[in-house]
Amino acid sequence: MKRVQIGHEKGCDTLNGIDVSKHNGAVNWTSAATAIDFAIIRAGYGKTYVDPWFERHLAGAQAAGLRVGVYHYSYALTVEDARAEARHLLSIINGRRFDMPLWFDMEDADGYKAKHGFKFSRANISAITQAFIDVIRAAGYQCGVYASKSWFDDYIKVDADAIWLAQWASKPTYTGKFDVWQNSDSGTVPGVTGKVDTNVLYTEFWKEQEEDEEMKTYTHTDQMPDWAQDTFYRLIDAGIVKVDAKGEIAVQECSVQPMVYIDRLCGGQIEKLPEAIKALQGNN
Repeated sequence: MKRVQIGHEKGCDTLNGIDVSKHNGAVNWTSAATAIDFAIIRAGYGKTYVDPWFERHLAGAQAAGLRVGVYHYSYALTVEDARAEARHLLSIINGRRFDMPLWFDMEDADGYKAKHGFKFSRANISAITQAFIDVIRAAGYQCGVYASKSWFDDYIKVDADAIWLAQWASKPTYTGKFDVWQNSDSGTVPGVTGKVDTNVLYTEFWKEQEEDEEMKTYTHTDQMPDWAQDTFYRLIDAGIVKVDAKGEIAVQECSVQPMVYIDRLCGGQIEKLPEAIKALQGNN
């Protein structure tokens, strides 16, 4: 993968990408892949619209070896609208999986919400956004939120799996955590005619997905990859997991399978394990 360093976090590896819709027309994805690592593609908007370029963009980006995500532009005015939009997105993707969470695009770029009496308040926008997220999660997907810095600052307070920040500047100034930064609406990329939205990605979501799939194939610790064995034995050392003389595994005060518990303990991020263990030990 092509990697650059950018100022969001000193020394942090990042990936470059674009987001596209029918407005970008045909893309030569082979050419684009010489300059970018990922693409986030619009599937549709509202409760019924399907982007006519979605399937072509998706197939082209995947064939070029890019990591791919999908977003839905929202026209939801109510919580029920948001739920209907989420169901619409699920019908478009039809069970397919992608390299990152599904994205909910919450903004009012064309003024539709303002023209239709939309209530611009933190409570209303957060409720609508959370309703979309909840339907997507119930279908077995993670869901992230796209919005501008001002909308995140003023309107959006939700339980999301990822944040995609839109702030067209040389450096982001948003103080919250975010996973993707849309840094321009006027970038130039080989294979794309005219200007295109450019993005920087800080979270390789697919690594967690790959680890989850990998762990499904392991039933004994000697079959686990090194990182999993290390995690497992740290849990034993911390007294969280116990193995009896027969080799039976037990997790204290937890009925789920050990590796599921490990994932829950670490919040899906194994590198958080030492901190999590210390926290648990401190509560004993």
